[in-house]
Amino acid sequence: MLCKKLAAHHRQQFSFPVIGITGSNGKTIIKEWLYQLLREDYHIVRSPKSYNSQTGVPLSVWNGNNEHNLGIFEAGISMPGEMEKLEHILKPDIGIFSNIGSSHDEHFQSRTEKIKEKLKLFSHASLLIFCKDYTGIAEQIQTAEIIPPTCKTFTWSRRIKADLQIGKVTKENNETQIQGTYQNRFISIKIPFTDEASVENAINCWALMLHLKIDDEVITERMELLSPVAMRLEMKEGINHCSIINDSYNSDLGSLNIALDFLNQQKNFNKRTLVLSDILQSGKMRKAFTKK
Repeated sequence: MLCKKLAAHHRQQFSFPVIGITGSNGKTIIKEWLYQLLREDYHIVRSPKSYNSQTGVPLSVWNGNNEHNLGIFEAGISMPGEMEKLEHILKPDIGIFSNIGSSHDEHFQSRTEKIKEKLKLFSHASLLIFCKDYTGIAEQIQTAEIIPPTCKTFTWSRRIKADLQIGKVTKENNETQIQGTYQNRFISIKIPFTDEASVENAINCWALMLHLKIDDEVITERMELLSPVAMRLEMKEGINHCSIINDSYNSDLGSLNIALDFLNQQKNFNKRTLVLSDILQSGKMRKAFTKK
């Protein structure tokens, strides 16, 4: 408790904007990619690794000092009542809600309750970035009273009208070109990844850079140079001419889907083997995972 009070007091000394990121998946990658994309323009303090828990957030904030001019922090929860404590520490000016999935479902009465809990991170934000294709998130932002009326939104979507309208997505030669329209102009980026999770994470980063009014040519150049983030989907060389995809950091159904999508992107292997541990806190009964 004292640690959180000290961290909250330390955060109040910041005069620079703070970006807060939450969601079921993608928090760490979005944070690290934003650091890669913005480090030439800002002196950034950010969460180390995946420090997004009740202990990790206070430790992350403590690294901020007068030399920084931008903060990027992630916040994760596993139980009701946790996000309000993290919001009291972070008080982000800009929010990114990455997505919603099954992680920690067992601790919430419904997916809607979990969305509302995560939205508490942005109860004092001036801008919130999110994908309208996650209808549960979009509905709660529109109807819940958690988000202040003064908070503006920056939306993106592949299916419905949004600020950043995503059009054609082309995957070829380990790259993905993403085309879209923003403020009545055609824009596009290319990233050195082809899995769907990376596409989604990159678009969230793209949205923030557009909000910051970074030149399109600069965005395009930097997006092509994005590098993988350690701890997630690490490709390692194994014995007997095999390769190992290590995604042991997260264990939930959403992360499993992302890992399987990444596995399917690997075209050079004739045989694929999945080593799967128990999936805890999914909110599903054991029989749901048992093959009939």
